[in-house]
This record gives sequence, C-alpha cells and structure tokens, in this order.
Amino acid sequence: MMKERFKKVLMIAYGFPPIAYAGTHRTLRFCRYLPDNGWMPTVVTIRENADLHNDFNLLKRIPREIRISRTRTVDVWHRVWKRSLSPADGRNGNGGGKPGLLETLGRLFRSMLLNLFSIPDHMLLWVPFAVIRGLALDRKEDFDVIYTTSPPHSEHLAGLLLAKICRKAWVADFRDPILDNFCMQDLPAYRRIVNKLLERVIVRNADRVILVSDLYCQAIAGRYPACRHKFTVIRNGFDPEQFKRIEPCLYTRFTILYTGSFYGTIMPDFFLRGLKMWVESKGPGVRGDVQALFYGFGSRRVETLARELGLEDVVKIFGFIPQDEVIRKQKGADLLLFIIGFDEQSRGVISSKVFEYLAAGVPILALIPEGDALKVISTHAQYYHVIEHDYPGLMKALDAAYEGYLGKSARPAEPESRHLDSSPFSARLQVKDLARIFDEMNRLN
Repeated sequence: MMKERFKKVLMIAYGFPPIAYAGTHRTLRFCRYLPDNGWMPTVVTIRENADLHNDFNLLKRIPREIRISRTRTVDVWHRVWKRSLSPADGRNGNGGGKPGLLETLGRLFRSMLLNLFSIPDHMLLWVPFAVIRGLALDRKEDFDVIYTTSPPHSEHLAGLLLAKICRKAWVADFRDPILDNFCMQDLPAYRRIVNKLLERVIVRNADRVILVSDLYCQAIAGRYPACRHKFTVIRNGFDPEQFKRIEPCLYTRFTILYTGSFYGTIMPDFFLRGLKMWVESKGPGVRGDVQALFYGFGSRRVETLARELGLEDVVKIFGFIPQDEVIRKQKGADLLLFIIGFDEQSRGVISSKVFEYLAAGVPILALIPEGDALKVISTHAQYYHVIEHDYPGLMKALDAAYEGYLGKSARPAEPESRHLDSSPFSARLQVKDLARIFDEMNRLN
C-alpha cells in the first residue's frame, strides 16, 4: 500500500540555524518532528550571515529531507547603525576627538534612517524577499498551510501577504508578545501605536494564533474577544533526544550556573548582592568551594558588579557557547539560576531556558514573580523560589542548595529517558499539537 503523501507547510522563520538565538530552537524542534506527524516543512529564512551569532552545529540537527530556502535581506542595523558606532578614525579632521558638525549630522541622519526602517523592527526589509521566495516555492509545491514565527514580528507581514495571494491558511506563532512585552515598555508613543496596529492586523487575518504563555493568551484574548477561538498555547520545550545523548560536565566545586542574556528588567544585581552576603557569612573554605558561572550575552553588568562586590574569585563570565555545550554545563551544575523581572508584564514570561533547565534535572533557583514560569517550575522541578529583595530568603535557599551538594555521594543521575519522552514539554509531544492545528487548518482551507 502506497504511503499517503506528506502535507506541506511553508515556514517563514528569520531565526533559523545557524543563527543561534533562543527563538531558533523552537522552530528547529518543530521541523525535526513534524514529518513524524505527516507534515513536511519547507523553511524560508535568511542567508548565513557572519555578523550574527551562529552555531553551525545546529545545521547537523536539521533532517535531510527538509528543504531550506535562504534569501537575501537588507538589515539596516548592520548596514547603517553599527557603522555609526565605530570609533572615530580621524577622517573628520579633528584627530578622532570630539565629532565635527558633519559627523554629528551624519550620525543623526543614520539614526533617523534606522528608526524609519525599524518599524516594527529592523528586519522589516526582509519581508519582500520572503514573500517573493514564498510565492515561487508555492507555485512548485502548492503548500497546504503557511506558518510564521516571531520575533521579529515583521515577518508575520510576509505570512499575511502570502496567505492572501496564495489563498492558504495561515498560522502565526508568537514566541514573544507584541504588546505585553516587558522589553517594549519604554517605546515612544508612535511605536506603540504601530505595534497595536500590527497586532490587530495579524490577529484578525491569521487563521490561528499560537502563544507560549497562558497569561499572554488571556491578555490578547481580552483585547480581541471575537477572535478568542483562534488562540492556542503551545509552550516552549526541549528535544529529549538532544538531552539524552549529552553527558554532563563534571565540576569540582559547588556550581551555580546561569545561561542566557541580561536585558530589560532581567538583571543580575539582586542575585549577586545576595551571593556576596552568603559567601561572607561562611568561612573561607566555603567561599573557595563555590563558583557562579554566567554564559551568554549582556554579561558586562555581571562582570562590573562582581568586581565592585569583590566576587571576582567566585563569579566568572563567559560569552556565547554552542547549545550542546550549554546543555552539558546545565546537566553538570548543582544549581541553575533563573531570573526574570518583577514587573507586571514579566509575570507571563516563560523563557526557553526554563525548559532546558527542567530537562537537565538540576535544582532551580528561581528569582521570579508569581506567574506562569513559577507554575511550570513548581510543578515539574525541584526549586527554590525567592521574591525580589528577600535577601534572607535567598541566603536560606543557597544554604539548602549547598547542603544538598555536600550530601551527594556522586553527581546527580541523568534524567530517565522515559521522563524526558513523557514530559509535556517534550518536542515529540508538543509538535503533535502543532500538527493538529495544521490538520484543522488544512481541512478548513
């Protein structure tokens, strides 16, 4: 009996391997397991770019049968703004000192240009390239569904245009919200107006909208009650196969590990000040047996504050490392540090690293507000929860974690395979929800 043909989905994803940003991994996980559920993806993304943070090992995880179509793009940030940030080279005739009038006007012009082409984000100019490539591919493949994922939120405009022109069902996936985003609080009024308009256009035209958080889903449903039937939550997750094959790193000291970036209201200050109080309350032997390691972007604040606090011997910062190495270090750590802001909009944040932490099977120190992330962690992990500015609570949590470290006769056992496979955050299970949405859209199309 001939096997039924795969249904076809066109996935528009600016962030895709080898780009190594956090959002890349969600799309990669979906691509890996959609064929097992009857859907064959074709991915439209940008060409490899040396200016971006890349992890070329991620390319090895893309199944061979999946077609990747890469396009050109025009990134105003890299072409205009980064050039304006370069140090003065003396060409303005003032020996590299105070900028002259022409240079000042040039920088002002470049800033205006960047703002003009950064509404809603600086990847806006990729949209025509994605649409043209998508139209060409659809003529050959006749896709059943179109899927877009953001950020960058501008790429949903490509999904909108392709869905209208090709008369196909369109599923929009919000890895981060457009409006209920703690990073967007300081936007000027005109940018907020544009974002509201963009969200309205996407919600009213998409056939289904996917969110990663219950609170974000409730917020957007409250703004568009007539579209409530369109909203679905598919959380971030992890690939169980990836965690099974990676051996843990072996540390010789009590190791607190943070992986990820610091930005917006996600800051290390509370933890570092509490860590200083804790190590100073212990003897020198404990201080020499503790290390706090930070991997990711935006760690300059960690380095500066650690130096001010006299924690240079305890706190170490590192830059970007490949994901496999991140997982190896997560699995070998004794305590995984998770930080989000305590503002109202951060209550809905569930960053992708939460699910990596869960898969690693290591206790979590959660410096977070009451919200979606705490609900997930409290149900699926051993954890210590501390609220903002509760320094006694933080020191008590560090005491408990260190006592647990001292009480271990060996490194923690690797999580059982069946635990990873049966987790509700396993990509193998989550992709079934996505495939069901595609099946429903295909029937209605």
